[in-house]
Amino acid sequence: MDSIMKFAIIGLGNHAINRVMPAIASSGNRITAVYSRNHDKAARESGKYSAEPFTDLEKLFRDGDFESVYIASPNFLHYQQAMMCLKRGKNVLLEKQMTLSSSDAESLVSMARESKLTLSVGFHMRFHPAVRELREMIQNNSLGQVTYVAGTWGGYSGGQAREPDREWWDDPAKVGGGSVMGTGVHVIDTVNFILGKHPHTVSCMKKPEDSVVEDTFALMADYNGTIANIVSSRSMKNPRNDLIIAGTGNTVIASGLFGTTVDCKLTGAEGMLIKQYSSLNMYQEEILSFVRKCEGREEIIATGEDGAAVVKIVNAAMDSQKNARFMNID
Repeated sequence: MDSIMKFAIIGLGNHAINRVMPAIASSGNRITAVYSRNHDKAARESGKYSAEPFTDLEKLFRDGDFESVYIASPNFLHYQQAMMCLKRGKNVLLEKQMTLSSSDAESLVSMARESKLTLSVGFHMRFHPAVRELREMIQNNSLGQVTYVAGTWGGYSGGQAREPDREWWDDPAKVGGGSVMGTGVHVIDTVNFILGKHPHTVSCMKKPEDSVVEDTFALMADYNGTIANIVSSRSMKNPRNDLIIAGTGNTVIASGLFGTTVDCKLTGAEGMLIKQYSSLNMYQEEILSFVRKCEGREEIIATGEDGAAVVKIVNAAMDSQKNARFMNID
């Protein structure tokens, strides 16, 4: 039986409140401390879990009773807050985008390694059963040599006013990107995970071209012979959000794969149903995997190294678009 882990929460955005915090509770673990700069929000959300509210980080670490921290604050705060946790001996589950710079991501990885602590990143799509099935198909050579992968996660947010706590999503210095930070990074990590490797060359197009906070982002990547086309957007009405994998032996399509719930069909290229998936809480599976990782078990949850790889890919893609050339990734 898994141990019961005590979590502190740093950052109370919609994702934390509506998905991850309930998943921590439903997984049988405990939320014992909640931090937000907003006193009313900290008090309200901590009360749901009989946790202690904090509005001061130093006081959180001094007086809070917890072993691990889930960080869901704005992207630009991730490095500072995760480093603070690691230096105080706490395991960290860090929301995507891990950091804004590759050097910061690598610093967190090094600190976690030196401290013998767990540093994981919240790429929940790894726990979608179709993703795991596709990964096994590739590992078993069921599709032959994989030549092409295409993944899209889009949506539509036009005309929606930001809530005050979400205005940072429109600040280039705080978010570091637009649709790619919201959904594109999930597609990138999913492709990395399924293929079991990282790309060595990338190129990118985005719209608007001159805006850091883009509406639509398209990445072309060469995974040593496998070409991937990765798209994210917040300007798509009713997108398909599929993942297509084409190989020399077969082609499969995971229809409606990308999202926050499991409702997906896996079919062959001719439309023949292979398997249908539903009714699994990916966030609960992520929490359970994180706890087991902290216990020293082998798990599929994204590591700090995995998160740092995505940061490097995104930054190289941005450089590619800016300089109008392909970028090599070491």
